[in-house]
Amino acid sequence: MSEVYQDKNGLFGLYRHHYEHATLHITDMPRREIATQEFSQQLRAFSRAQYFVTKSALVEDLLENTRPPAGLFCSTAYYLDPNETKPTKRGLVGYDFVIDLDDDALAYEDRYDFIDAMRKKTKAVVDRFLKDLGFDEDLMLVDFSGNKGFHLTFDDEKYRNLDQSDRRQIIDYIIGNKLDRDILLVNNKLSHYGWNKQAVFFLEDLLKDPSKESIEKYFTKNKVKKINSLLTDPAVIARLSAGSLVDFDTKVLKLAMMKEHRLNIKRVVDKKPTVDKHRIFRVPGSLHPKSGLPSVRLTKHHLNSTDAIIDEIMRIAGEDMVTVTIGEDVEIDFPRKTVFTQGTHTVPRYEALCILTKECKKHWN
Repeated sequence: MSEVYQDKNGLFGLYRHHYEHATLHITDMPRREIATQEFSQQLRAFSRAQYFVTKSALVEDLLENTRPPAGLFCSTAYYLDPNETKPTKRGLVGYDFVIDLDDDALAYEDRYDFIDAMRKKTKAVVDRFLKDLGFDEDLMLVDFSGNKGFHLTFDDEKYRNLDQSDRRQIIDYIIGNKLDRDILLVNNKLSHYGWNKQAVFFLEDLLKDPSKESIEKYFTKNKVKKINSLLTDPAVIARLSAGSLVDFDTKVLKLAMMKEHRLNIKRVVDKKPTVDKHRIFRVPGSLHPKSGLPSVRLTKHHLNSTDAIIDEIMRIAGEDMVTVTIGEDVEIDFPRKTVFTQGTHTVPRYEALCILTKECKKHWN
C-alpha cells in the first residue's frame, strides 16, 4: 500500500520527496549566501549566511532532518566570504540585476487568473522597457516566485557591476518615478522615443480590444463612449497609424495612459530589490510555504502563455498520484478553486502540496 500523507508530518514528507528530486537553480554557488526559513506561525525565523560548495551538499543538508526548511533562499550578491554573518564584511564582488514583480494573489478569483495577470504585467516590463534600455533578453532569467509574482534576473557579468545609482535610475525610469509629464504627447503627435513610446504601447493594446469594458478600466465613465467611437473609426485609426493624435484630447489620453501604467507596472514593481546589494531571493526549484507551490525557472517564451506556465508548475511540483488525508474541508486555488472535503483523497502531487499546506499552515508552532 502506498504512503498516505497526513498532517504536518505528511507535508514534511512531501517536502523531503520534492528535494530528493528537485533541480535547484543556483549559479556560481560557492559565492552565494544561502539562507533557510523555518516553519513558524509568521514564517519569520531565518538561518542566514550559510555556505555550500555544491548543490548536492546543500540537498544533503536539507534532508538531514525529518522537518525540512519551509523556504530556501540565496543571495543576489557574490561574496568572497558568504559565510560571514555581517554582509558588509563578506567582500562584495558584484550582484545580479533583478526586477521583482509582486501582487496580491488573493485579489484574484484563483491562482490561474493571478498568474495570467502577472504574466502579462511581467511581459509588459520586458517589452515596453527592457528592450529599449538595451537589456539582452537572451541573458534574462524568468522565475515564478511560487506565490505572489515573478522575478526577472540578469546574472551575467555585464550587469553584475552596475552601481546602485545606475540601478536606481533604471528602475525609476521603469516605474515613472519623478517623470515630467509635460514632455509627453506634445504637438498632438505620437513618438517612438523615450517615455513617449508608452503611449504607443497603450494605444496599441486598446486597439486590440476597444470594447467599453476595456476602455473603462482607464478612462472616466463620461469618456468611455467617445473613446470607443474613436478607436473603432477607420479614419481615426489611420491617423493614429501615421502618428497623429489630432482626434484626441491629449490631457485625457495622458491621464488614462498613466493610470494604465500605474495599475499594470508601477503598482507591481518593487524597486527596493533592484538596488539592494544584499537581497536574498527564493531559490527556483524550491517550495513556497504559503502556497505549497514551487518557485519555477521559466524562459522568456513562457511569458507568452499562461497555460505553459501552469503546466511547468505542475511538472516541477509533481503530477504523479499520491494519497492525502485531511481532518477538515480544504479549499485550494491552484490552478482553479477546488474544495476537498474531510477524509482521504488521491490527487496529483501538486494538489497534495497545496492541500496539506493550506490545512497545516494555521497550526505552525
